[in-house]
Amino acid sequence: MKLTSGLKNTPSRLNILSILKKTKKPLDASEIYKLVKNKTDLATVYRTLETFVKKGLINKLEFGEGKYRYEAKKGDHHHLICTCCDKIDDIKDKFIEAWGGKIKAEKGFLVKSHALEFFGLCKCCQKLCDCCDPKCKCCRKKCKCPQEICKCCRK
Repeated sequence: MKLTSGLKNTPSRLNILSILKKTKKPLDASEIYKLVKNKTDLATVYRTLETFVKKGLINKLEFGEGKYRYEAKKGDHHHLICTCCDKIDDIKDKFIEAWGGKIKAEKGFLVKSHALEFFGLCKCCQKLCDCCDPKCKCCRKKCKCPQEICKCCRK
């Protein structure tokens, strides 16, 4: 694999880009750091991610968690984010993609880019936890599905 955008093909850069291309969900810097397995330091991971974002090689995402997540460019797609277990799935829909044309026709506004995330409960968490709030009302602990789910919420 070679980098584009005039970047040097360093082992750290190639390794980080390879990790992002192989994963199916957006990762934060600490997750990427764990996957590089001591082949680079955390500061290099952060610098490399910011360089990749500036060069347009990857997307930088923010899901209201207080941290950024990164993913390889995959074309237009959106995310389903479980507020209980933090699972993230991609979703691609022609209906959503058609909105850009409709907005242009109705409002005269040219959409250059957009971001759309859906927050809710995945199938697993819907079965295991009946709370709609990421903080369980009965014990005030954050639910985790399925291993760490609060025992008092299990049905």
